Amino acid sequence: MDRVALARWLSLALVPLGVWLSVDGSNAGAPLGVPVVLFGLAGFGLSDRLFDPDAASPRSLVDARAADLFQLGAALLVFAFLAVVSGRFESTSAVIASLRSPGASALVAVVAGALLGGGVAVLTFRWDRLRAVSQTVRFRAIGGTATFGTYLALLVAAPSSAFLYAAVYALSRLIALFRLPPPSQW
Repeated sequence: MDRVALARWLSLALVPLGVWLSVDGSNAGAPLGVPVVLFGLAGFGLSDRLFDPDAASPRSLVDARAADLFQLGAALLVFAFLAVVSGRFESTSAVIASLRSPGASALVAVVAGALLGGGVAVLTFRWDRLRAVSQTVRFRAIGGTATFGTYLALLVAAPSSAFLYAAVYALSRLIALFRLPPPSQW
């Protein structure tokens, strides 16, 4: 199965998942259902443009930024989905109260979020050898495992630190996204 077909199937799988989350009745899952459905439909519609390696025209700056933002949105949806499924979500006020006296888990969350979010992009941009390796499926699988494994470990150990990790991850990815040239121009 090629990348475009796989992306379409995975995007379509998000639609019934989002519908199920919306009608499930859980307080945390219902608001998550609509973005999951919309994300699945957008992914299906953009599959050719985002995942076709043999695209005839070179990707523009806007296409590259849109693909990077799409990936960041997918990661944030996975973070939210893992929190809902595990039942380890907390209210915003509880997270803020627990972060007033941060412990070691908060430090781990900030460092890991910065490294796995924008740090990997900066290192990949700076080192030619790492840039070549980063195109392999194995590298991307290890990166995804590290990103979501760290979040899941923090979610189990300290849910407020997992929220902090997700926030730092997103912020560092956004900073790297808009401060570095898009990966298609490296």
